[in-house]
Amino acid sequence: MLIEGEALAPGSCIQARVCIVGSGMGAISVARVLVDAGIDILLLEAGPVTTSRRTAPAIEVEFTGQPFRLPVSRGLEVGGGTAFWHGICAELDDIDFQQRDWIPHSGWPISKEDMAPHYREAWEQLCGGDRSAHPEVDAGLARLPVAADKLQSKVYQFHSPPFRGKELLVNWCGQGKARCIASATALQLVADEAGTVRHLIAGSGGRTFTVKADVFIVAAGGLETPRLLLNSGAGEMAGLCRDSWWLGRNLMDHPAAYVSQVVFRKRVDGHLFSGFDIGGAVKALPGFVVQPGHQRTHRLANHTVFIRPGINGRKVPNLSLMSFLGVRGVRDLRASHLKDMLTDSYIRWRVFHQRFHFNWRTHYGDLFFMTEQLPNPDSRVDLSEHKRDRYGYPVARVNWQLGREDVDSFERSLHLIMDSLDRHPDVRSTRKDGIEDWVESASSAAHHLGTARMALSPADGVVDRNLKVFGVNNLWVCDGSVFPTAGSANPSLTICALGHRLGVHLLSGGTRLQDAPEAGRRFTTSVRPAPAEWSQ
Repeated sequence: MLIEGEALAPGSCIQARVCIVGSGMGAISVARVLVDAGIDILLLEAGPVTTSRRTAPAIEVEFTGQPFRLPVSRGLEVGGGTAFWHGICAELDDIDFQQRDWIPHSGWPISKEDMAPHYREAWEQLCGGDRSAHPEVDAGLARLPVAADKLQSKVYQFHSPPFRGKELLVNWCGQGKARCIASATALQLVADEAGTVRHLIAGSGGRTFTVKADVFIVAAGGLETPRLLLNSGAGEMAGLCRDSWWLGRNLMDHPAAYVSQVVFRKRVDGHLFSGFDIGGAVKALPGFVVQPGHQRTHRLANHTVFIRPGINGRKVPNLSLMSFLGVRGVRDLRASHLKDMLTDSYIRWRVFHQRFHFNWRTHYGDLFFMTEQLPNPDSRVDLSEHKRDRYGYPVARVNWQLGREDVDSFERSLHLIMDSLDRHPDVRSTRKDGIEDWVESASSAAHHLGTARMALSPADGVVDRNLKVFGVNNLWVCDGSVFPTAGSANPSLTICALGHRLGVHLLSGGTRLQDAPEAGRRFTTSVRPAPAEWSQ
């Protein structure tokens, strides 16, 4: 059943076996395991079924730090971030999970080996399987003119069209396998003195209702998950995470920007860098990282660089180009996008190249960096002291910061990469941009990570290695907020794998979901049926 939150009568109390806050990648992935097991689940999504450019944000935020520089940085609709996701998948590297003495607060409490079976499930869900070992990948990489001495290939994959969680969720609701309440904001989790969450207070249309469940999973994203947990730890009641110093801290992203350029001696096929077919509607997108040995020697973070086909030697208009990140179609275009396409030849060429996938032979390769931001406790999400939502709860105050250490780390990586490319026999010349170009133009990649970090003990994080909140009996977190470090890759595949891992844990662990009596598939109040178009 898919229900509009405003259809609920004020004061309604809804019961479920499992309540999941959010409907993005983490929520859908753990729900998929539970739905397959026949578990009664209820998802709460703050946004509507579908948004448009005229839709007011479902959740307000107070920004006090560095701007994200993106018109769309969160997916506030049913399906969450999967509604805007471009479908790019890659696993984190071994080194991303390891403790690195030159990276503060690094080291995951789980290993790449622990994640292996869950990565396989994530690949199946998002890409129809991992095709990295297929001959087409090796053949495509062999045709690339870059294999510099200090770099190694990191192959990303993407399926066209990308996975959309909304389609799966609507299908579950139509078949009676799950329930989802749209336009419903989770406001506060209420726990007893023993550390068990008894119910969730949620709001829709200015009115509140409650949800009772045996298990609660927060998958609201790196900005809203800490907001909900911080609001749940306020007041005179027992509260949640009240003593967790880490909650909301270490807000990380993958600062992204075009910086520098290579000029090849011979023209190269642009589609090799833009993504080449490897079968099954899947393309391979080649990227490069500094070899792990050189990362250790030079004490570098694990940055990824992509070489994108260019048209001339001019610098890429970063801010204008990144504004197109959240554009899925005509409905998301704004007047500024149209202006950029009319006035900037590079933007116009890039849009047409991406839209129509025509091949382009060029001497120029623009370097696009997706950098690993270092954990920084001062880069954080906490509660606003001035701004409250319509229900009286403080909104999230977001203070995203790029520290001096981030700048130094990227500058040293950039020098190493450019020096390595300079010596490559296929490279005629390079343009080395200054570090100030990155500082002035780097934007969020809409990867909000780290604000409820995973750790072995509450002294070092918010959730344990199984994603259960320290000190709470029936509360888990499953989204990008649990990442201890940002790593080298888009986080969606890893979030999906973590969701599968959590689902398996809940079914086989101490929660005994399969054995406990069913907690009624019922609503205690009457609701209006969902509009017919929701099931289309």
